[in-house]
Amino acid sequence: MTITIHLVGGLGNQMFQYAFGTALAQHYQTNLAFDDSWYGRLPAGDTSRQMDLRGLKISNTQFITPQKEAFSFVKSMRLKKLLQSFLPSGPVIHREKNGFVFDSSVFALNSAKTQNHFFIGYWQAFNYIDTIRAQLQSEFQPRTGLNQHYQYYRSLMQSSPAAMVHVRRGDYVHLPAAAQFHGVLSLNYYLAGMRLILEREPNTHFFLFSDDLPWCKENFPQEFKITYIERNEAADSAAQEIDLMTYCKHFIIANSSFSWWGAWLRKNVDGLVIAPNRWIADTTLDLSDLLPANWKSLPA
Repeated sequence: MTITIHLVGGLGNQMFQYAFGTALAQHYQTNLAFDDSWYGRLPAGDTSRQMDLRGLKISNTQFITPQKEAFSFVKSMRLKKLLQSFLPSGPVIHREKNGFVFDSSVFALNSAKTQNHFFIGYWQAFNYIDTIRAQLQSEFQPRTGLNQHYQYYRSLMQSSPAAMVHVRRGDYVHLPAAAQFHGVLSLNYYLAGMRLILEREPNTHFFLFSDDLPWCKENFPQEFKITYIERNEAADSAAQEIDLMTYCKHFIIANSSFSWWGAWLRKNVDGLVIAPNRWIADTTLDLSDLLPANWKSLPA
């Protein structure tokens, strides 16, 4: 049996998909592969992305070009799964049913020992991966180590109580599809989070990560001690910044898997993690499988 994970999205999403696949492969004690074909045919209107996993210290790096889906001519998923169970001529296809919701059935596959399985989705729930957190902390680091540019910021973080602030704008503001689906967080959310951290630790030094630093420098008040993280032009700058985030004590994350990973992989578990009470524009979404119970949600 081989488990194959269909990769899509930016580095944060890729990390979720890799972690999900790794947890499954270890559960079933089987092989793991990744389909990265999405990056060669990026859908029109989507945010431009590249395959960044190779820049991390991951151990499972088998990338494949998948064959045509078995029974692709069958439109009904129920009938397709029935055919797959009797005629195992190709992988069993699993599509994520509910985003951000843990699906325990993936750990109880009847055909786990006899058929290959192909998983399509984001799989963004910490329940899938809690058991391999230590492994992911080791693997989700830049393959080449933290470069000199980011080492400077790390030295500042280690010299005072440090809090990470991640402001995601970019496509959430300028790309219509992303803006409608996700929605940018309010400045008030960030300011409320910063004040909450300062109540606990008055000497906090904030380190602000963003894809729109000019906007942040113009809108965040000067009363806070803020260092703005200037992005390095290295090919693995996204991996470098997520790793840098983990050295902070406190976190104010955006509605983004990018800063979710910075907080979840944090080295100091005693600090405060603040998350928005909505992840996408749909405010009715249950986030209990995405945001750990010890993280504090604030109105966004």
